[in-house]
Amino acid sequence: MSEKTCSACGVPIASYDGVLLSAPDGARLLCSRCYNETIAEHLGLNFAHVAFEPVTLEDRDGVPHRFQFRTRVFGDQLSLEALETGPQEGYQCSVIADAEQDLFVTFRALFERLRRELGRKHLEREGEGYRITDAGVLRGQITSDPDGFAAMPLLIIDGKPVTWEELGRLVSPYMGFRFKLELFDRSEER
Repeated sequence: MSEKTCSACGVPIASYDGVLLSAPDGARLLCSRCYNETIAEHLGLNFAHVAFEPVTLEDRDGVPHRFQFRTRVFGDQLSLEALETGPQEGYQCSVIADAEQDLFVTFRALFERLRRELGRKHLEREGEGYRITDAGVLRGQITSDPDGFAAMPLLIIDGKPVTWEELGRLVSPYMGFRFKLELFDRSEER
């Protein structure tokens, strides 16, 4: 938990949550509930914020992953995000839905997506490191490396952080092969 509190309701704001709004009278930090309710009221939406409890799910190898959930209303849509928290922050995904859709329907879609994501395996142990599985496919997320000095992005594959140097070692056995790099929003599933 951070030491920051919502400027509207005063509740503590978790490190993975909160929205900083700029206004003529100064910036305000809002919790998800206050942000969503403010946006919904401004847009005249029939929206009721739901704070989902954290969920722990196991991946294909039986390793537990704890997820927190964050909802953001934007226009007539919303994004429901699952963010892995805990000792290893890795997996992140989201679904986009109509802002007035039942949030439990949206949550069910996100939950099923998480189960599919955790059921896939792209890397397997080999000696001291990893290798690409026989499927020959890597899926992951591009993120930032908070400890990196070179401002290089960090990849998250199977919930594990992978540097560009490590990616180079993963693909080096495939010299001469061709590849396809496809980029898409984290709310999409491919």
